[in-house]
Amino acid sequence: MKRAFTLAEVLITLGIIGVVAALTLPGLITNYQKKVAAVRLEKFYTIMSQAVMSWVAEDVIDTDTFQFDDSVVRNGENSKNWFNSTIGKYIQQDSILNSANKQSYFDSKFVDGSGFVAYITSKDIMHFFYCIEYKYCLLENYDGKHTFLFSLVNGKFIPSTNSHILKSRSQLLDECKNPPNGNKSTRHACAKLIQVDGWNISKDYPW
Repeated sequence: MKRAFTLAEVLITLGIIGVVAALTLPGLITNYQKKVAAVRLEKFYTIMSQAVMSWVAEDVIDTDTFQFDDSVVRNGENSKNWFNSTIGKYIQQDSILNSANKQSYFDSKFVDGSGFVAYITSKDIMHFFYCIEYKYCLLENYDGKHTFLFSLVNGKFIPSTNSHILKSRSQLLDECKNPPNGNKSTRHACAKLIQVDGWNISKDYPW
């Protein structure tokens, strides 16, 4: 005599499967998001670093003395044109425009769906607010999850800012967790922390 499962047993089994899925799915999604973020961050850094090196070599730039011309500082249209004629020549951009009609910024979208908002803040520094997906691109936003800060300093492309280059991992982790200005949407140190960890988002990273 063959014994079949009762309806109650089937429902209980499905219920257990549902509970297990509900408990494990969020973790799987988070791990996937972290992996995508890490891969895209490394890709962005590699592409931009290579583009900057190509620009430096072609235009014979002295990175020890390089400074932006006054005409591009805090001028979105001029800085966009400067970028397109220099570094932008060496990367594939889907579109490039002035972001939200803000006069100091411009933004770029890549063919993989990511992008950045850029801003030349002084004669020495250009900031890139890189976004994992273009829809997250906002002005002055680098929350360490969807958006991250990179900089072009004296003709050198780096994660985070110049002040983070010599900081220890523990200092970077602390600053990524607790931004000095208290604003969780401007976490300066996170991109450098991820680079220090080999372009991986570690277990103690404040995701």
